[in-house]
Amino acid sequence: MTRFWTPLAAALTATATLMAAGTAKAEFYEGQTIRIIIPFSAGGGTDTFGRLIAQHLGRHIPGSPTVIAENVTGAGGLLGSNEFTRVDRDGMTLLTASGHLNLRAFLGLEGLELDLRDLDPVVASPMGHVTAIHSRAGITDGTEIMQMEGRITKGITDPVGLIESIVTLEMFGIEYRPVPGFGGRGDTRLAFERGELAINTQSSPAFNASVLPLVEEGTAITAYAIGFIDPDGNPVRDPAVPDIITAPELYQQIHGEMPSGEAWEAFKVVANLVQNTRGTIWVHSEAPEEARTALRTGVDAMVQDPAFIEAAASILEGYEVISGPGLDQIKAELNAAPEEILDWLRALMTDRFEVSFTPR
Repeated sequence: MTRFWTPLAAALTATATLMAAGTAKAEFYEGQTIRIIIPFSAGGGTDTFGRLIAQHLGRHIPGSPTVIAENVTGAGGLLGSNEFTRVDRDGMTLLTASGHLNLRAFLGLEGLELDLRDLDPVVASPMGHVTAIHSRAGITDGTEIMQMEGRITKGITDPVGLIESIVTLEMFGIEYRPVPGFGGRGDTRLAFERGELAINTQSSPAFNASVLPLVEEGTAITAYAIGFIDPDGNPVRDPAVPDIITAPELYQQIHGEMPSGEAWEAFKVVANLVQNTRGTIWVHSEAPEEARTALRTGVDAMVQDPAFIEAAASILEGYEVISGPGLDQIKAELNAAPEEILDWLRALMTDRFEVSFTPR
């Protein structure tokens, strides 16, 4: 599974920069314009990530090309993503994707032409998620979550967009009742605040800003963070909420052993893929090697630029950029994900939520 690479990326960036700089050809991008397609509306998290990169990357790429960001919106990201698949694969067009769009492409969502096997990551940034339980559910600690069997109501937006939280419930083996019809995570949070939903998962920054006050006033309890998984299959705590136990750790506390089975294997795929690639810039793997090398060189230099670091601090909300070897590991482990586990995820989404896929 893809690992949480932020500390490693920071440690290895300088080495990667020197190695890449020796092979990048400055003349490839000299006088050129790089277009970054953002398949979502302006102002959202994916858009702000893409525009952050577009603002700073060009001056660090050998040849100093112009970099522009363009929103190509519609159909939940499908229109812009499909346009990206059809452009010339010359390294002049990149794509900004969210973690959930990456997962949709990875599983082969019907109508989405994007295939991650045809792409190389240029830069990425992670973001975790935290689950809370409303006090009306009648429990006072996350270890009592199994006592809520059959009483968990979970608000559903786009099911694939909530997959890390859904798979976690499957990992626990808890029966829950989906409540459909919500427009976004913000809507589910408001319903959770009103006590209409028993459980709710938000991004870690959103949890800190909007759900933690509910915990502090006694309206909710913190159940677990989704967390990340290390190369040995062990849980790694979310750096944005390091004091919150991860879902696998909670499972171990309840059952006396770590999770196992298909849902656990799916959790390891989903948790890291969705959260490590919450914002990702992709280039076609068929782009010239000079282009891909120059882009990596630019990113490795950009992440050391004080101006970028300052600008990224608020936009990335405490998380660091994944660059260099961390990107290679993301790609390698995407390719290594067991097909039977991807089939399990597709079946879960299809059988329970009627989501259609066309596996490639």
